Amino acid sequence: MRRGIWNRLFVVSGFGLGALLGLLIWQETFPEWKGVQAEYYRRLSQATGDPSKARTPLKIQQIYLPEFHRVDRCIPCHVGIDNPKMANQPQPFRAHPDLGVPGFLAAHPFSEIGCTICHHGQGPATVKRFAHGPVAHWEEPLLSKELIVGSCTTCHQDVHGLKGAQRLVQAKALFDEKGCIGCHTLHGKGMLVGPELVETWGKSVDQFDFRYVKGEETVSNWVIDHFRDPQRVVPGYPALGVPESAMPNYELNNEEIQLLTALVLSFHSEEEETERPVPARFKAAPKAPIPEPTYTSKIEQGKAVFQRYGCVACHGVNGRGGIRNKNMEMAEEVPPLVYVAEGFTKEELKQTIRNGRYPAKADSSGLSPPLWMPAWKEKLSEEEMDALVEYLMSLHPEELKQTAQLPDKGA
Repeated sequence: MRRGIWNRLFVVSGFGLGALLGLLIWQETFPEWKGVQAEYYRRLSQATGDPSKARTPLKIQQIYLPEFHRVDRCIPCHVGIDNPKMANQPQPFRAHPDLGVPGFLAAHPFSEIGCTICHHGQGPATVKRFAHGPVAHWEEPLLSKELIVGSCTTCHQDVHGLKGAQRLVQAKALFDEKGCIGCHTLHGKGMLVGPELVETWGKSVDQFDFRYVKGEETVSNWVIDHFRDPQRVVPGYPALGVPESAMPNYELNNEEIQLLTALVLSFHSEEEETERPVPARFKAAPKAPIPEPTYTSKIEQGKAVFQRYGCVACHGVNGRGGIRNKNMEMAEEVPPLVYVAEGFTKEELKQTIRNGRYPAKADSSGLSPPLWMPAWKEKLSEEEMDALVEYLMSLHPEELKQTAQLPDKGA
């Protein structure tokens, strides 16, 4: 009886192993890329009117880039990447567009720079789901078309005026408008309320908590979802004394979120540049620095200082406040600056800016408010400090100034 059971198990397992072996042989004999390549040559024969194109031998191809520490095998499927006759075909048969930039394709020769330097993805893979991702143990899945522009800084340090990189210029303008540098550091410049931004994209997926993130477990999706709702993605653990995300919810729209995520992608650390080097001949020469603007008054200069150093991130546009700061006195909001002229002399205001300030708790038993006033004494020059104070004093509402100047009726 027992021998019969073992015989049946042996037969079943033999059939199972045979089926598995057959499947592996089928996959190796008819890989995905062969079907795609055959269809490409069929389309090419129609586009050119040359039937012999459809009989082109199918073969694996790769772009070997030892200087970049890369091997790209995208072209077994994207065979027509540099064939203008395939410009109107669907993907993956379509030629790479010139992005409306004359000379773009000539300046970016695929045989010399490959594909993944801009698009990311797993270059050595020949199966779509592994090449595009996301897939386990590969940290750089294929970028969406909205984020690819962030790769421009791999070779171009300064994208101002660079055709094709307008979205990245818009992103930097939005970064400055929101005052991100007031909380984050960028290559060591800025403040330490939030993390250093150049390290974000270089982190492993395992260093992010995806429990509250919607969608794929990729670094780009974590960043996108955190921009959308910081406190949902990083809710904190009050019982352990861990606060929620300090980043205010700026209610960014989808386009703004995509722009800022592309910008974060564009920040590169020295470690990344060592692991994924770019030969010097492909690096664009740095542009001449933009000259410092001239100002017609101290107040105008102070307004520029307020924006340049990111004060707007916490104190709001024109210092009008409205930024939430959980468990802070004064209705859990960062106070507006339009009334500082009533509570501070110029020298007192300078001392507060120089030394920083921690806000008082609304609930003394709760966690400290996530936002605080950093010390700016080592960041601002005396000229900038004087100009900033003049600007803040000028924010006092005009109607209150006029009221203060009215004569006392009882006099």
